[in-house]
Amino acid sequence: MQSSFKILSIDGGGIRGILPARILCELEEELLGRGQDPRLHNYFDLICGTSTGGILALGIALGMPAQDILELYKANAGEIFKKDIFRQGIFRSKYSSGVLERLLRENFAKFSIDGDTRLGHTKTRVCIPTYNMVLGKVHVYKTAHHEKLIRDYQIPAHHVALSSAAAPVFFPPHSFQYTNRGSANLVDVSGNIDGGVIANNPTHIGIVEAHHALQVPLADIKVLSLGTGHAVFSETKPGGKFGFWYWGNSRARLIDLMFSAQSQNTDNLIKFLNNGIGEGEESKFYYKRVQHHFGKTDNVRLDETRPDKLSKLETIAISCFKEHGAEIQKQFLTEPKREYRPLKTL
Repeated sequence: MQSSFKILSIDGGGIRGILPARILCELEEELLGRGQDPRLHNYFDLICGTSTGGILALGIALGMPAQDILELYKANAGEIFKKDIFRQGIFRSKYSSGVLERLLRENFAKFSIDGDTRLGHTKTRVCIPTYNMVLGKVHVYKTAHHEKLIRDYQIPAHHVALSSAAAPVFFPPHSFQYTNRGSANLVDVSGNIDGGVIANNPTHIGIVEAHHALQVPLADIKVLSLGTGHAVFSETKPGGKFGFWYWGNSRARLIDLMFSAQSQNTDNLIKFLNNGIGEGEESKFYYKRVQHHFGKTDNVRLDETRPDKLSKLETIAISCFKEHGAEIQKQFLTEPKREYRPLKTL
């Protein structure tokens, strides 16, 4: 009997990526405790991630321990989201992406022989959404897991991550150049912005890719979808002024609202696809969503840097794992993923 096709999907959410990162750390610890290889790419057939989830997805797929990604976030949050009096978010993005680019390039370099780590170096299938504002098109960066996917695997992995993490207001659009191996021709890519504008929760991308591109029956699919925390948006004074200062000031309400609502809507759509309207219908596939709901007073900003707030995210993650960890292990870690042979290699 063929094993299940297991999908890991990770939401976007800025520094709140600490939450799913810590959950993944707990899974690694459980595998180590059993004397098993803790690298999670051995257990998932497809990993999807948006923005901070894209960084996690690429790191895990390359073989980077979740603990290392977690420490990268915790140790560098203040530098990644460093306040600059010349970058006030009115005429330019709030933050430069230079620090994040350097960190990702240095850490991903460890997973290729020559340090030039590309999407094709991942050990399992990957889907990372972004939006190109120059072309006005959605683009999902994918590994070479289908005969028609013959370009993206050549793209440097850190540029894929930065493309999906270039959140409007927070970071500038990501543009870059690279050359395909075996070619001297320079490839220009301009104007990629955060995949969260179209798929902050990329679970549907994973299911569609598995079912339609890879011809996996729905009944064989298992999905683990990790959120970064849902902040309930409510306004006690709906008759107030809702101009630029309200939506676009330093609190970036519009971005937080849009990303959070988009994630929640995707979750609702997946449940509808799986179980139909109401209750009682048999599930078409296995779907496990792990999400924390912040209260009105305990939300953590996407660009938070205070150590106590970051520790709070870890505490939330540990609580989530205590509630859901046993089921996640049973459904996703009892057997390795199916064999993966990319159609294009580096």
